[in-house]
Amino acid sequence: MNRDIIDVPLIFNRALNVDWRPDWRGQPPAEGTDGSEQVVYNRMPRFVGAPSLVFPPAMIGAWRALILRGEGRVNAYRMRMVDPAVFDLGGADDWSRQWRAYQGGIWVEPRPQITCPAGAAAGATSIVVDERAAPRPIPVGSYLSHNDWPFAVVGRSGSGAATTLQVKMLRRAIPPGAAIDLLARGLFIGSSDAMGLPEYGLDRVARPQLDLMEWINRS
Repeated sequence: MNRDIIDVPLIFNRALNVDWRPDWRGQPPAEGTDGSEQVVYNRMPRFVGAPSLVFPPAMIGAWRALILRGEGRVNAYRMRMVDPAVFDLGGADDWSRQWRAYQGGIWVEPRPQITCPAGAAAGATSIVVDERAAPRPIPVGSYLSHNDWPFAVVGRSGSGAATTLQVKMLRRAIPPGAAIDLLARGLFIGSSDAMGLPEYGLDRVARPQLDLMEWINRS
């Protein structure tokens, strides 16, 4: 299925909770002939998340417009997998100042990246990166991405231009010299047609709930 991709800029990722996680997609457990429990994993794993967001009145209309462009479950959203406890961009400015810049077309989204000089094959369990351009050493437990395919860092060794990262869920190859996003990006589909549409009360503050699953059957 062809889908339009709706880019969701970082300025809209005002999360009240963060719960991005892998969905390993195991089949229901079955009992073997010897009485042992067997779990079958025969599908590509994907990332899922159900963040709750919060928007002041000035942002509600723009957020509604983004969600309406998704047409329910028809199109996909390019989300930033914000994870401030593990990788914080720091230097957060006043939201109203950022919002005025965004509306004026002069807001520049931060996008820290590193390179993978030798590249890596799909399914690799380790990659060598040059992290000298990173604002700080890449933390274990963080999510990175290449070309909108997120993956997880589960270990590290070395430093600088020869940093080795142990990784999980590297489902697509990384070409030599390619850029890796330190704030992971992924393509996600909503679980329902009404997902993300804002509601608000007398305080005029919207707290939409997202329920997203990664779009993995794409080229």
